[in-house]
Amino acid sequence: MVSDTVRYYDDFLADRDWLAEGLSWAVVQPASAEATIDGVIERLRARRVEPGDTQTGELADLARIGPNVVVFQDNGCELSRPEVLRWLSDGTRVHTVDWTINGNGGVTYAVYGKVLVWMDMNDPDRRYGDDPSAFDDDLDDVRAAQGTEYVTAAAMALVERRTGVRLPAEWMSDEGADPQAGPWVTVRLGPIPPDPRPPSNFGHYEPDLDARLRAAPEPVRRTALALALRAVAARHRFSDDDLARQAVEAVERGLTLDEETRSRVIHLKAHGVDGQAGASAVDALYTGTGEGAAAVDALNAARYAIPDEWPALRRDLYRLLREAG
Repeated sequence: MVSDTVRYYDDFLADRDWLAEGLSWAVVQPASAEATIDGVIERLRARRVEPGDTQTGELADLARIGPNVVVFQDNGCELSRPEVLRWLSDGTRVHTVDWTINGNGGVTYAVYGKVLVWMDMNDPDRRYGDDPSAFDDDLDDVRAAQGTEYVTAAAMALVERRTGVRLPAEWMSDEGADPQAGPWVTVRLGPIPPDPRPPSNFGHYEPDLDARLRAAPEPVRRTALALALRAVAARHRFSDDDLARQAVEAVERGLTLDEETRSRVIHLKAHGVDGQAGASAVDALYTGTGEGAAAVDALNAARYAIPDEWPALRRDLYRLLREAG
């Protein structure tokens, strides 16, 4: 059974079906500094939109609710960028919820310039940040909604639960934030440069190992990938074990699979394991047979495909790098 708060946001979204294409909503709350409209505008490097303004750039609408500031973007995702959240949360607490037209999205909590937790709204156990446990006591609605049509409403309800701030439906029109109905201030967001980022997901979780493997000679990198793919193939049974073996041998021997064969690899199925581990096993085989240093990201898939074996494999990879000099 969904809560009254989830039902509120489900009705909110049902009345504005265009929001299914994308939404970003932030609640900025005071901590060591006040949360003010002018302060948020400054942190976002934004400027107020005046009548007749036709310049390009992402728009956002801001309003005060008690001591808090809410920021709303329809079909925008600027507020979810970690570098934006760091500026926005200087002296404040910031919760955001956002999603895109493909159904991906999450809830983020930042404070004092640190992103403490980002949570996948479709999988509340998929979290990262400086303190992924920050949401632990507030996930009842999100867990109850998992796999249902209430996922986005539950994500918005999580923000309200943690902030006590409700996005007022009466302030919204069929086209977006309504200046006639609420105290909205429309701004054009300024440029906040992106943070340096690793070239792959593996670099996010294992930056040192990723960097060293990318810088290693090609034979060392190939040996590392072969170690990982052999471990994956030993742990899983596939719909075509001969094709899986062919992929591993190609990596071991430094061969390139033709496109037709490689396209068959991505359509393999792994049997006898949970869905995420099986999909990651297939992803590891497919990515590992790619060209150049990009194949290193197969190790990120391996982390999920063989989680129990990963610590030992990680030690073997570091040993390989040390021996290679």
